[in-house]
Amino acid sequence: MKKFSILFAMLLASLISAQAQSQLDLKLIKETVENEKSYYNDIVNVYLSDDPLIRLDDIALVYFGHIYSPEYRGSNDANETKLKNHMAQGDNANAYKVAKEILSYNPVSLNALFYAWRSAEALERPQDEIKSYVTKYLNILNMITTYGDGKSSRTAFRVITPDDQDHILYGILDIENVKKRELDTETLCNIITVEPSKKYQSRIVYIDMSIYLANTSK
Repeated sequence: MKKFSILFAMLLASLISAQAQSQLDLKLIKETVENEKSYYNDIVNVYLSDDPLIRLDDIALVYFGHIYSPEYRGSNDANETKLKNHMAQGDNANAYKVAKEILSYNPVSLNALFYAWRSAEALERPQDEIKSYVTKYLNILNMITTYGDGKSSRTAFRVITPDDQDHILYGILDIENVKKRELDTETLCNIITVEPSKKYQSRIVYIDMSIYLANTSK
């Protein structure tokens, strides 16, 4: 996931700020999704509207809250596989179609946002539409990398699906070379050995998989 366009670079500069460690209350997020459905749906609509005043904790609610919503499909979403296959074959028209379908029930799929953006560019869709995909994509990555720095299991980046790891590594940290990945069964973090980049001066990236692993049976 390299930085492909001027639009991406401009939005990256405006959305990604210096990361200050913030506390993430996953228990509160779960309770909100399950017990305050109207409020949760309102925040989802704010996210979908690309409101520039959306708060970091609102983006966290939408992203992490999705795993507790009825629409969550876990690792059983066949459309995600279709999407990757279409992109690998250079079939932008079908990739665009499948990406939009995924986003209709999973608006925080980083794969769908990324490939909707890339295929929309190839198909010369309107700039406002492309910007919407990029904005959501970067907002989620900005949120993840604000609530964690990846330097330890206590401050790991948290994700809700394994594929989101690569969007962090390649889309934000500019990692060029991943040498090894292994799951620490005690902390439930993937410990990823990498070649440091200018944006990430460390040889180890910790990514917390506990939320995903706790919900894979759904």
